[in-house]
Amino acid sequence: MNRTPTNVGYCEMSAKLFVLANRRGYDSKSFIDILMSSELAKHIFNKIDNSMWLGETYVMSSLEAEADIPKGDMLPDDLMYWIGYLYRVWSLTYDDTPEEILAQASVTVLIQMYQGLHVMSYEMAIEDLKALYKDTVTDKAGTIKSRKV
Repeated sequence: MNRTPTNVGYCEMSAKLFVLANRRGYDSKSFIDILMSSELAKHIFNKIDNSMWLGETYVMSSLEAEADIPKGDMLPDDLMYWIGYLYRVWSLTYDDTPEEILAQASVTVLIQMYQGLHVMSYEMAIEDLKALYKDTVTDKAGTIKSRKV
């Protein structure tokens, strides 16, 4: 990602949106799945849209109008911030859709790998996640298994 002030601002707004989900008591995994599968995500997680400048509160209200988000278990704020920032860096660096990003970096995988990935640059973490996705299969329970036998 080109680290312009604009792109950094987009990433920070995305991170704040994920933390706002916690402030509203939303189940973190459900929130992320709903957001990344929404029409809204197609507009805010791409290289050309500037909707994130509207602010996390406005973006959240738009998502709430589009989908019902259940209350429930919340991930720690620092993890939610990191995931929100990571997904936005990803969308600014690659041409992957929000659904493709989520498929390659599910919440379950990010929770499992957070300790090792969050100390890397976002770009390095994304490269590692893309490589892992190519080489593994994640079952319905979120268990990562090698594609190589």
